[in-house]
Amino acid sequence: MPDLPEMQTAYRSARSRSAAGEVRVFVLFTTGELTQAALAEAGVLLRNLAVEITLLAVQIVPFPLPLEFPAVAPEFLKRRLRAMAGEIEAQVDVQLIFARDLYFAIEQVLPSHSLVVLAAKKRWWPTAETKLARRLGRAGHSVALLAV
Repeated sequence: MPDLPEMQTAYRSARSRSAAGEVRVFVLFTTGELTQAALAEAGVLLRNLAVEITLLAVQIVPFPLPLEFPAVAPEFLKRRLRAMAGEIEAQVDVQLIFARDLYFAIEQVLPSHSLVVLAAKKRWWPTAETKLARRLGRAGHSVALLAV
């Protein structure tokens, strides 16, 4: 499991590779509690750095429904995400995506070698968040997994 110093190292290497000098950190929405913890930690760690934080939420739409008409109103989800982003002092960009498959949607949206922050509950077995973190790591992304 990566710890916070590894995230800071990944930040420096990603920043040196950036052509435009812009660094973006993605916080993936998992659950309200875990996402809030990840956002708060990212906000504290990156407060004085020239980094953009993006809260990325993927809403899964089941196959009987068209992607244009999900079961939950997009306006409700956007308000909820903006409220979460507003609770930290840093500037947060909110991105909401409707998709059929979580992993496919994340792979399509994240730029290569992205910096990703996730929070997971402390468990001795692999949780959905730790499995997602491993999968993103295998895909070449730098992942900071915070134990909550």
